[in-house]
Amino acid sequence: MSFAELVNQNECWKNVSSEEPRLYPKGSTFPDDYMYILVSGRLRLTALSANGGEKIIWYLGEGCCFNEKILFFSGNDNMPLSLNTADFQYEAVENCYVQRFSMEELQRIGEARPDLLLNLCQSYSVKVALLAQQVVSLSVESHLTRVCKFLAERIIPGSNPLRAKRDMPLFEMADLLGMHRITLYKAMREAQSRGLLSFDKNSDEIVILQPKTFFYEAHGQVPNVKY
Repeated sequence: MSFAELVNQNECWKNVSSEEPRLYPKGSTFPDDYMYILVSGRLRLTALSANGGEKIIWYLGEGCCFNEKILFFSGNDNMPLSLNTADFQYEAVENCYVQRFSMEELQRIGEARPDLLLNLCQSYSVKVALLAQQVVSLSVESHLTRVCKFLAERIIPGSNPLRAKRDMPLFEMADLLGMHRITLYKAMREAQSRGLLSFDKNSDEIVILQPKTFFYEAHGQVPNVKY
């Protein structure tokens, strides 16, 4: 699950908002005083530190809610830790259609549809688990293992030979994986020289030449599937 892109975590929230979906052009950011659901398009979450540093946290696809913190943390005076150590910002990486929810609307929906609140709790726990796995990977795993984990989450179903989709520029992929883009390129060249995969930096697909070795590098085990 490390470095996965989340998709369709909150399908049940589509068309629940009292507002029609709005178009947010590529590059748009989102005010913190609403929760949103991404009806179509793609977003990334970036952490911005006080000294100007940036770190891509994850990507979201359609059918996912974001900025749920207004529901979980608003009015909570007993938080043991400050949430203001960094500024977290969602940005549209392509044109997006989004619906938004005010805090008052969320409260009304929660009273009428507790199943929707349960869905939010479940998807939020998935995000926490994803973030925890990424922290571990960034702390203790090799560059090559991180690359394989990223690609393993983007395998193209039914591809023969087995291929993975590289759905972002190399510099963004490097940021997500916690390394410099030159380091990422060297790790991919190392994997290519070992015959593990084949890639062209101008292509958005990477061919997996040794699936068993690839998945063992990514997960420590080989999935029970045929290649």
